[in-house]
Amino acid sequence: MPYKMNEHHFANVISMTSNERLWNFVNKVADWEQLWGARNDEGWLVPVTPEGIEYFPVWPHPDYAQKTTDQRFPGHRAEEIALDDFLYEWLPQLSNDDVKVAVFPNMDWAFWVIDAEDLAEYLEEEKSQYE
Repeated sequence: MPYKMNEHHFANVISMTSNERLWNFVNKVADWEQLWGARNDEGWLVPVTPEGIEYFPVWPHPDYAQKTTDQRFPGHRAEEIALDDFLYEWLPQLSNDDVKVAVFPNMDWAFWVIDAEDLAEYLEEEKSQYE
């Protein structure tokens, strides 16, 4: 179950810079041990930039995932991913497939792009603070 959020909190956090949202994501995900991606009946959302770079967008709360994808990629739904699954299954696979991670896209679809290994390092470090 995700943490509680109201519209005021949503608006404040979604308006942060991409870098600020990266660290918000790392803190929230390490604390709550869950994150969200977006998928439809055909699979997970993995867009491609005009330069040909594949990326997997992730959010720290289903409300962010749903509202931002509704605007940019209608027909997708927020779906939870457990932190340990993300760290030990998803991130290694994304790295092997040369897929970047788009951390916390906002309503303008601006986000922090990071290599899977770097995000794993940040999450592991933050997670150790809670153990």
